[in-house]
Amino acid sequence: MPSQSLLFATTDLGQARDQISRIYTSYRYHTRGACRLPASMYNLPGQAIGLSKFAYGTDITIDPEPFDDFVLVLTTLSGHSAICTPSIHSNGGIGSTVLVAPGERSSYHYDSANTQLVTRIEAQRIVELAGSMFNLKAWEFPLMSQVISDPRQRAQWHASLNQLRQILDPAVGAQSRALLLPRAEELLILSLLCAQSSRQLSGTAMSSSVMPACLKRAIAYIEEHADQPVTLLDVAQAAHCGIRSLHRAFHEWRGISPMRYLKEVRLRNVRQALLNPCEGDCVTDLAIRWGFLHLGQFSVDYRRAFGEKPSETFRRAR
Repeated sequence: MPSQSLLFATTDLGQARDQISRIYTSYRYHTRGACRLPASMYNLPGQAIGLSKFAYGTDITIDPEPFDDFVLVLTTLSGHSAICTPSIHSNGGIGSTVLVAPGERSSYHYDSANTQLVTRIEAQRIVELAGSMFNLKAWEFPLMSQVISDPRQRAQWHASLNQLRQILDPAVGAQSRALLLPRAEELLILSLLCAQSSRQLSGTAMSSSVMPACLKRAIAYIEEHADQPVTLLDVAQAAHCGIRSLHRAFHEWRGISPMRYLKEVRLRNVRQALLNPCEGDCVTDLAIRWGFLHLGQFSVDYRRAFGEKPSETFRRAR
């Protein structure tokens, strides 16, 4: 990012939050210890798209208010990030790229070495372009959170992103920017649409109004009751559909089963509990609290999801 685009560099995380909230949305944060380096943010605004690069300089968890009018695409430039929504969990290092859709609750954990490149795109512009491409009405296009894991799609996204960054550079003349910026933004959005999974762009998924509503109710129920004994029948009844329809909705829109999704929600929640323990907490108690009764399997699942043992997370937090 060009030096002229630096918004702030400060060790005051409250000041950093105020500046970032003006561009994105208000948020709460939790951290331990002082900043290892100053928190900083660079910002390049466009027409429908803005680019930001930020680093907090410390191990931090961000819990923002849900946003409705824009999409975020986050790329990890250094360090490690963990990005969670009700539908996805990304636990990645350099190069990991995640789309966070509007309307979804999200949480972000960055280590002290982390630097993020964030692309903020107006949701309405994406819907308009998708409508012209796929002949869809606005309500028929489901913007959905997604980990962009396909190497070719990610390479295409990064190439389009780099082109836009060059056009947004303050050194570029106003006349050249006016000519090039609309085309560069459109190309970047097209790259994003190509990165949406085939099931999201399929005619069946697009034309169905029942499946998204069914799935939304199921996800809300699982999120609210993840710390309680939950059966497949409970979820189906809360979603107002049969078990077979519930399975089909999860597989078509999320690529996993409902109970697998429940496990992922519980794993995310127990990780947050391990990262923010109360006095007297222990790994076993927190695991059981979130429904993991077979502790050996819990340890295996946790390490597979987060790359470390539950006890390692717990020790680091204390």
